[in-house]
Amino acid sequence: MKKNAFGLLALMIVIILAAGPVKAETVGLATGNLSTADACGFGIGNIGGFLGLGDETTNFFGILSYGFSQYTEGRVKLGFSDAEGTDLSLMFGADFKYEIWDYYDEMSKYPFDMAFGGMFEYIDYGPLTVLEFGGNLIGSIPYRFSNGKRIIPYARANLRVEKLSADGGGSDSDFGFGLNMGAKYEISEDMGLYGEFQIDGNLGFFGGIEVRVF
Repeated sequence: MKKNAFGLLALMIVIILAAGPVKAETVGLATGNLSTADACGFGIGNIGGFLGLGDETTNFFGILSYGFSQYTEGRVKLGFSDAEGTDLSLMFGADFKYEIWDYYDEMSKYPFDMAFGGMFEYIDYGPLTVLEFGGNLIGSIPYRFSNGKRIIPYARANLRVEKLSADGGGSDSDFGFGLNMGAKYEISEDMGLYGEFQIDGNLGFFGGIEVRVF
């Protein structure tokens, strides 16, 4: 318990310092984080369905993830965004992470899992397109219940470039910061539920389910 308590406190300090001040005027990410820092493992594939609710948007999308090595994982995302005042819009994205700290590494005794990686996201709203690309820092800590099931709180700091392009040819680019905090609850070894809050341009909530497919 002492190791877990220290790890949770250290995780929160690292994420808050890395996130810095959140920039309120950015559009924000449409697909959240929905990932712990722990990579899924070499050759393992997961598929998930998720819903995101923001101040002015509703997003629903799927995520396919694959483990390229024990500590490297990549994901592709595809779905739709329903923003106020626009038609239903196609969105897609991708990200990857590399796990640099492994909580279960008995040799190193890391206080929590930590990973860094990159991402991009694209949404076509018709009169406006949004392109996001940047980097992530993710931390998480697994807690195991007496019945063997686990809950894994996590947090992500995101720094990125956000580019808005209008139909008339005008465009604007700026830096954006975001913070996500959530948890994964493992129903079984092959299925997990996610719930997550996002502070990034506006407040948002994400939830859904992930299932191992191979």
